[in-house]
Amino acid sequence: MGQPPHALMPRVFQQVELKSQEAQSLQQQRGQYLGHLQQYVATYQQQVAAYQQLTSEKEALHRQLLLQTRLMDQLQQQEAQGKAVAEMARQELKETQEHLEATSQQNQQLQAQLSLMALPGEGTGHHSEEEERAPGGKGDC
Repeated sequence: MGQPPHALMPRVFQQVELKSQEAQSLQQQRGQYLGHLQQYVATYQQQVAAYQQLTSEKEALHRQLLLQTRLMDQLQQQEAQGKAVAEMARQELKETQEHLEATSQQNQQLQAQLSLMALPGEGTGHHSEEEERAPGGKGDC
């Protein structure tokens, strides 16, 4: 060895100092990286929670949509049934009105016939003088 041990000391101290500074620098970088990594983990956890929340909301909305679709189908079915019932009632009413009109006309005709039949005796039970004088009439008896 060409240099005495005490001459190497300042150089060794410099190298130790440099290595110490490098170690501190690396520890600072490690601390920064760890801080960034913790931020990324926290952000990731928030995103996972938000995704789970959105998934849950999506499923709830899907269930609600299915329920509303089912209710809409039921309403449409009830509406169709209501229209069918209303149409049947309308048809029945029309037939009843036609029957009532026919019955009313028949009643008027019968009343007219009764009136014609009642005219000769005028509904009093007495016969006219002509009937009494006519042959075969009541006056000949």
